[in-house]
Amino acid sequence: MRTRIPLPSRCLARWRGLDPLSRREWRGTAADWLYALGTLLFTVQFQIQALDGWGLAGAWTGTLLETQSELYGPELPGLLYVALPALCASAAMLVRRTHPLWLLVLALLLLLGFGNVVPALVAVYSYAAFARSPLSPVAWSLCFAAAVVVVYQDEAQFVFMGVMAVLLLLALGLYVGTRRQLVDGLTERAERLDRERHLLAERAVSAERNRIAREMHDVVAHRVSLIVLHAGGLEVSTSDPKALETAGLIRGTGRQALGELRDILGVLRQLPSGPAPDQPQPTLERVRELLDEWREAGMTVELRDGLPGAGDLPLPVQRTAFQVVKEGVTNAAKHAAGADVTVSVRLGGEILTVEVANAEPPSDLVPPPESGYGLAGLRERVDALGGRLTSEGTPGGGWRLTAELPAVEAPPEPA
Repeated sequence: MRTRIPLPSRCLARWRGLDPLSRREWRGTAADWLYALGTLLFTVQFQIQALDGWGLAGAWTGTLLETQSELYGPELPGLLYVALPALCASAAMLVRRTHPLWLLVLALLLLLGFGNVVPALVAVYSYAAFARSPLSPVAWSLCFAAAVVVVYQDEAQFVFMGVMAVLLLLALGLYVGTRRQLVDGLTERAERLDRERHLLAERAVSAERNRIAREMHDVVAHRVSLIVLHAGGLEVSTSDPKALETAGLIRGTGRQALGELRDILGVLRQLPSGPAPDQPQPTLERVRELLDEWREAGMTVELRDGLPGAGDLPLPVQRTAFQVVKEGVTNAAKHAAGADVTVSVRLGGEILTVEVANAEPPSDLVPPPESGYGLAGLRERVDALGGRLTSEGTPGGGWRLTAELPAVEAPPEPA
């Protein structure tokens, strides 16, 4: 049964998923509607009181309302002279951030004509909060303060309260606007520094990769090239068939190593965000070729049960299986030279099992130094596919490397 998530939880999750710019836009839109609807009733009340003679046009509007109410009834004149100005002021508040001039002009007209200070207070604060320069908000605030003095010149208490309210809202708006600009500037600076930090890190990584590529080219490629040249010279100068075959094998293996080294150097010299190399990656079909190369080098390697069909296996699984065989046979050649090696690749259901086992090495073998990096990297490959890698000794004194890989594509993660 599907669990129904409550509406507040869904709204909260969607809000948390928005970026900071979208959150600010939503908050600004909510504030616009709050100002427009929250002040509508007070604006209407001021318009009604203005009919008693407030403002420059209050008395004239009240007389006109009484005259037309006798002719058309009170509904139409009331809607025209009371509700319409209040609705226009509320509509102008909805665009106070994008078109502040509309609210400023309309609020000044309502203040002079009807003594309505409600739209003026919202206009002063909004313009001061969103203006880029404080000079223009101060000029408009002085105009509103002068309008308050003109309209309420006979009421000293109203003049004082109106002028103080305009100045306080001007100061509050300038503070809010300055703080917003400061936060925006700091945010932009932090984002710029973060981009520069990532750019410097990418440059450092690219420089280090190029340095490693140069070192590998200067040292490893040079030595391998010398091996290939000496093998070619031996192949030309010798008359012994066995030595000729061995020299050809060394020269072919060295050239293949140079080609693989060239591919690795190309990957190192690429940028981390650059395109992936287009060289063909080894798959399961190349396991036989790999084992033949080791047999030509004098190693006893047996492939049991053949190879499963590679057509239905995902390419990442095939590449990882090839690397498991390669690492297992290489370790057997290094640590158990002369021992028989058995390779098995079995497909059972949705699991591909790759096993490389070697018999007990000769007792007089001097083991090479161990690094452990090959198995560590191989374990990361297997774990990335959701498989399991084990390496353990056998009862006869040998060693076994086993990898269990999923033979199906992993399902995509839900969005």
